[in-house]
Amino acid sequence: MATVVSTVRAAKKTLVVNSAFLQEIKESHPEFWHTLHHVRQVCEDMDEPSHVTRTLVRLLNDLRDQMALQFALEEAYGYIEVAPEYRSSKVNAAEKAMAQHCSLYLQLSELIEKAEELQYRGASAACVQELVDQTQAFDEKLREHEQAENGLIKDSLSAG
Repeated sequence: MATVVSTVRAAKKTLVVNSAFLQEIKESHPEFWHTLHHVRQVCEDMDEPSHVTRTLVRLLNDLRDQMALQFALEEAYGYIEVAPEYRSSKVNAAEKAMAQHCSLYLQLSELIEKAEELQYRGASAACVQELVDQTQAFDEKLREHEQAENGLIKDSLSAG
C-alpha cells in the first residue's frame, strides 16, 4: 500500500501561472472590478441602514456571480499543470493562490446570507455596521489575493 501512495504522489502534477492568460483574464472582465468598486463605495459612504443593506445584497450577489466567472476563467486558463520536477517556491505560491478561490467564494456567499437576513428581518445601524466591517474584511482578503496573483504574474514575466 505504501508503494501505491508514493507512486501517486510522484505522479501528481503541480501548478504554475500562465502569466499571459492570467493577466489577460484580469484585464478583460471590467464588470467584476466595477462591481467591486461599487461595493467599496457603499461601505465607505454609509447611507441609511436599510438602503445600505438592500444595495449590498444586490451588489454582493452580482459580485459573487462575476467572481465565480473570474475564478473559473483563471483556473481554466491562468494556471497550468507542470511535471513535478518543476516544483519550486513559485509553484507552491501558485497552488496557494488558486486554492484561495474557493475560500473567497465561500466567504462572499456567507456575507450575502448575512446581508439578506438583515434585509428581510430589518437591521439596526449596529448590525449594518458589522456587515460593512465584514465586507471590508473580505475586500482586504480579496485585495491580498489579487496582489499575490499579480506578484506571480510579474515574477513569471521577469523570469521568462
